Amino acid sequence: MNNWLKIALLTSLPVLSHAHTMSPYLLPEVFDTASAQNISFQSAITIEKFFVPGNNFKTTYIVTEPNGAQKAVSPAASLKRFSIAEFDLPAEGTYRIRTQDAVGNSGKYALVDGRWLRVRPARPPMPQNTAAAKPAETAPKAPATSQPPRVIAADQVPANAQTMEVKNTFIAESFVTKGKPSPVPAPTGKGLEFKLLTHPNELYAGESLKIQALMNGKAIPGLEVDVFKGASSYEPNAKREQPHVKTNAKGETEIKFEQSGIYLITAAYPEASADNTKKPQPEVFTYGLTVEVSE
Repeated sequence: MNNWLKIALLTSLPVLSHAHTMSPYLLPEVFDTASAQNISFQSAITIEKFFVPGNNFKTTYIVTEPNGAQKAVSPAASLKRFSIAEFDLPAEGTYRIRTQDAVGNSGKYALVDGRWLRVRPARPPMPQNTAAAKPAETAPKAPATSQPPRVIAADQVPANAQTMEVKNTFIAESFVTKGKPSPVPAPTGKGLEFKLLTHPNELYAGESLKIQALMNGKAIPGLEVDVFKGASSYEPNAKREQPHVKTNAKGETEIKFEQSGIYLITAAYPEASADNTKKPQPEVFTYGLTVEVSE
């Protein structure tokens, strides 16, 4: 079976949703190989579905070889929903694949009545049936709500409102081992990333992956980390969505895998705040790590 077909088959993997409804991911065709000379992989944004690409994002890739050498890789094909690329495996050991300069659509916020509201595009006016339209004074009133607004249409933002743009940066990575595993590369110290305290290509059902969450090289305490498992679309959501975990005071946490399969481990920083009286951070990072757990 050729590499392109393998990638196509991998895109039919599992469906699942969670609080993090959007996450970048990298999906190699295999995570371990004895003698392959090259490996292909896919990248995409998954929106409420694990490993079913919902949207593409612009990126190149950096492959770090077992000897520490880094090579830039460009997509071989960039489609609307995902990109495909490949890289060579000249020597035995563990290779890290990581996105490079991947930025999603920025978000706009406006300060209205003391609250930072996300600005959505204005909707086009609905066609009116004048013959059937009711007089304005008899139109039913919208039901009252106790929830303060969190979104505002662009054409409703007051002219003098303070606004800001929030940059959305995506970081996704995965690891492929040829032959015997070698030590994984050190964290880059840039953006949101995981320092892997367990080798990602030596994971088995019933065991755990230990990580440390870092932001620009500094530990992140209390960060929520979500875990999604690849599953057939016929399996219930409970088998796909795994319990989330939180990092301790040192930014460390442990993810236990009860079953074999492919997992997406994802986090966002800074995390979304329910208090929209606070000004949003100018940049949000979303991270995704893909690993395979063996029997």
